Amino acid sequence: MIFIAFAITSTYSYLQYSQIRTELLTATQNNDRQLNAAMEMRVAVRERAILLWRMTLQTDYFERDEALQQFYNHGSNYHKARMAILTSQLSPEEKSLMEVLDKETTKRAPILRAFADRLLLAEENTEHTQSLNQTLTDQIIVADLLDSMIALQQSQNEYARYHSAEEISDLVSTLIMFMVLIITGGFMFATYVIMTTTKQSQQLAKVNDRLEHLACHDNLTGLPNRMFLLQQLERLLSLVHRKKNLAAIMFIDIDNFKSINDTFGHDFGDQCLKSLTKNMISVLRGFDILGRLGGDEFLVLINEIESPNQTAIIAHKLLEILDTQYTVKNDTISISASIGVYILSDQTESSKEAIILADRAMYQAKESGKNRFVII
Repeated sequence: MIFIAFAITSTYSYLQYSQIRTELLTATQNNDRQLNAAMEMRVAVRERAILLWRMTLQTDYFERDEALQQFYNHGSNYHKARMAILTSQLSPEEKSLMEVLDKETTKRAPILRAFADRLLLAEENTEHTQSLNQTLTDQIIVADLLDSMIALQQSQNEYARYHSAEEISDLVSTLIMFMVLIITGGFMFATYVIMTTTKQSQQLAKVNDRLEHLACHDNLTGLPNRMFLLQQLERLLSLVHRKKNLAAIMFIDIDNFKSINDTFGHDFGDQCLKSLTKNMISVLRGFDILGRLGGDEFLVLINEIESPNQTAIIAHKLLEILDTQYTVKNDTISISASIGVYILSDQTESSKEAIILADRAMYQAKESGKNRFVII
């Protein structure tokens, strides 16, 4: 009788644990697919805005035509990622957010395409500032909605892990209660079941830890990803406002990295990014944070500086360590970077503003000849 009670209890616990684990994996896999698609949509929105900005600066028709083709290619990538989200299992909040996003993009897409087509045929010295500002403002609205989608998917991932942990905790509590009731007749068997269940809980905890790490870090380099960087930047900005001290962010873009990927392949490009990541870590201070925004873009959060001169020293070190060469297929490849530095103070209003200004400084460095930094 005691053996039967143990067997029933163990079987019930195992089936419940398997169901919880299956539900957790299903939910996180679905959310991961949605998260990756939303990030791809976010990248497409950003790249389309950059291409429009570049087209306003280009005087050569064929360069503008190439940029326009890239513009529509990113639009196609956006549509594919959108379909991936729509064909996944959506929560009511996600459906509502997607409806708002579709409404905004449907309203703004014709204006965006019309402006891009006008840029292709525009005559030299044509003024586009007002139209460009309006178009970029529209893109920021869409980007903010995508950031909300990404944040929602992250919170749902966290909720799934939290909910499964609670269910496992309840399951363990129930199991222990049954073990106490029959402990007098089967102490050794009860001990075995408890140890097995504890081991399973630890394994699931490791899975949860791994999922949390993947959600906050870049798969290729292991660096903090965009979401984690934005969280840390908000904390850093709050500290700057509270202590009235200075800090800085550095927006790093590897020069001409797209041509390296196109010529030698993405596998070689990935190896370069890993190597460059190790090099940058080696020259940064231990309490500074290096993260990857995506592609060949990195962000460094510089904590507590006495003056902007300190950031210049760090930027010089980064430029020196990033100015390197690689040999592949008997070819020597030179790599460098452009860095935009923005000094955080109690006058800085938001993390988004800080990133935009650092990004702008980086483009100034590129326009000045690349392999240099600009501080604003």
